[in-house]
Amino acid sequence: MNERKRQVITHAKRLFLEKGYRNTSIQDILEDSNISRGTFYNYFPSKVDLFKAVYDSFLEEHHARRDELLFGHDLGDMEIFIGQLKLHITSSFHNRFFLLIDDVMSSNEQDVKDFIKQTRWLYINWLRNRLADVFGDDKKPYLLDCAIILGSLLQHYMWFYVTAKGEERIDEVIRYCVRAVEVILEDVSEKDRQMLEPEVLDSFIPAGPKGSRDLRYEFLQKMNQLKRTIGHDLEEHERSGYVQMLDFIQDEMMHQRHPRPVLVKTILDSLSRERYFQRLDVFDRFKELVGIWLENVTE
Repeated sequence: MNERKRQVITHAKRLFLEKGYRNTSIQDILEDSNISRGTFYNYFPSKVDLFKAVYDSFLEEHHARRDELLFGHDLGDMEIFIGQLKLHITSSFHNRFFLLIDDVMSSNEQDVKDFIKQTRWLYINWLRNRLADVFGDDKKPYLLDCAIILGSLLQHYMWFYVTAKGEERIDEVIRYCVRAVEVILEDVSEKDRQMLEPEVLDSFIPAGPKGSRDLRYEFLQKMNQLKRTIGHDLEEHERSGYVQMLDFIQDEMMHQRHPRPVLVKTILDSLSRERYFQRLDVFDRFKELVGIWLENVTE
């Protein structure tokens, strides 16, 4: 993304937060960004497309902070999961961008409302995947129901609790909600009860990288698996070089504003030539994920 387009997104975000989505016109954005109408439409076919870009930039930043909590930790660590949920909850309370969604959903623009609905399904899918990390893949047939229940508890119960007693015990409330869902999960898995089958997600989440926004999550998942495998199989003097190379790829994909895809490809090719990595099934999927990222940043 070029810097000028990025600036338009930044200006639009501020205007949407100040005036609301419906009360912000394209003319407002043109004047605030100091660009021509032709330049605007070269970047964005409509205000809806601009909002999608603004919302995507917000989610990307939010998800990066959430996923950073996973770095170097076991995906099944309950404390990390609690920390991620706390980040989401506190953001929803204090970031005005979440309030903007209510304004968008009150508009008459079905396209943008469908986009918001899709992001909600993506969040539920993330919860479902994280619940599988914590409670095991064998529970996955029942985890879509449980993810929706947990998402609802975190949103609605948390609102009533904080309204009544404040935010001091948010961690405890999150644990309470997760524990309640754990009890439900044990019950429905034991009785083999399922209200929504996992395939329902296919109707609401697009295929490809954005549908896996999950692409970032799955990348971190495979990265952690690789590092654990290396740590288990190899001595310190053997694994340190590999870990440094993996850390470089991770830093480029997750943190660099101007990533260097040529360097990432060079390092990935180097790892691919190593017999040790050629034997690892997890490395095959890792390469695919990095390949998808490389395609996106070089378009």
